[in-house]
Amino acid sequence: MGKSAAVVIAIAAIVFANCAYSQTAPIPEVAEVQAKYDEKVGLEVLRPHELAVADLNAKFAAALERAQEAAQKAGNLDDAFVFKTEKEAALSGQYMPPQDDAKTPASLKSMRSTYRAALGRLELDRDKKLRPLKEVYAKSLEALMLTMTKGGRLEEAMALKKMREDLLANTAVSGAAAPGGVGVTMDPSGKSLTNSLGMKFVQVPGTNVLFCIHETRYKDYANYAMDAQGVDGSWKEQKTEGFVMDRAEDHPVLRVSWEDAQGFCAWLSKKEGRTYRLPTDKEWSQAVGIGREEKWTKDTTPSMVFRNQTDFPWGDKWPPPNGAGNYSDQSRKEKAPAKNSQYFDGYDDGFPSTSPVMSFKPNKFGIYDLGGNAWEWCEDWFDSAKNDRVLRGSSWSHCERENLLSSFRDHHKPGERLNLGFRVVTVAAP
Repeated sequence: MGKSAAVVIAIAAIVFANCAYSQTAPIPEVAEVQAKYDEKVGLEVLRPHELAVADLNAKFAAALERAQEAAQKAGNLDDAFVFKTEKEAALSGQYMPPQDDAKTPASLKSMRSTYRAALGRLELDRDKKLRPLKEVYAKSLEALMLTMTKGGRLEEAMALKKMREDLLANTAVSGAAAPGGVGVTMDPSGKSLTNSLGMKFVQVPGTNVLFCIHETRYKDYANYAMDAQGVDGSWKEQKTEGFVMDRAEDHPVLRVSWEDAQGFCAWLSKKEGRTYRLPTDKEWSQAVGIGREEKWTKDTTPSMVFRNQTDFPWGDKWPPPNGAGNYSDQSRKEKAPAKNSQYFDGYDDGFPSTSPVMSFKPNKFGIYDLGGNAWEWCEDWFDSAKNDRVLRGSSWSHCERENLLSSFRDHHKPGERLNLGFRVVTVAAP
């Protein structure tokens, strides 16, 4: 990041934290407190953030360099020039991915999506580090305000009061003043919450996260796509073999890559001031009820972990009983058949493709659709090669016994979309 970008960040932080400071600058006590605050913010928040963004930009530029070289070797002038231009922008110190369009290479769209998600996480981390410093600063202002009031310096005390109120109001906007985050309604026990999109979360034993009880819906993702820039539009196409579902907004969003899901999580985290992310493979196993059987070490990957061969999300019966979930059934066979597909004989869940989330019974933790409906991306790499990310839960298009086991893992490259969806978790404390 260049000096100009660092200055912009520093000015934004100071204005954000102290929009009324100009009224009190002549007061020596306030100037001293302000100087200490600015110094700590610079050393502990802004400088580390600047270095982290610079590192991100350097890695992004290196990836663009490799993509440019590959395009040059393939004789693809247009793509090579696009990657070269993007690389130069990334190294300029003021980079922000532009809006994707029809001419943007698919690989660059994926790289930009990954960059946005990573930058969002860095900004969230920066804001979290800033909060305790602002809280200490607010307490210092309160102490000064009391001293001035007792000393009869009422105009100065009123200016400080306004200054402190502005500081706390801005903190509330970032989510620190709300118990669970902006727009979040949290149960007093801390074991459940409903966020600003109406997504509901519950605690899962054996984890330090709250799981969304349903898969990310079409309408949840639509809010993200409307508010963010450069979101790939594949998610808008929800038809399956020509079949169009009713109430699409309540169905799980499909055709979303792992990178797309990361972008959604970064956006929602910044919007609400608490951390949202994909569940880890280990957390997902806890949610589906088989976590205690899986023994993990620091070297264990999802590709090698123990595979329970008897448990399904609905229990241990095979084939699945009526109402077990949304799988490849007779409704699909009749209304949305696909070439070379298989279907459960005698099983009809009533949905040719996906179903509205929470259409079937939840498990013992109150979580829905951990089997069927949509494949769900997890945070982890599948194995040590780090080429593919993990997917859990099977989908409406499967009926094979192995695929429906609670322990089954699928895996795809993080840029692939296909008929893939996701579920999010949030850390127990913002």
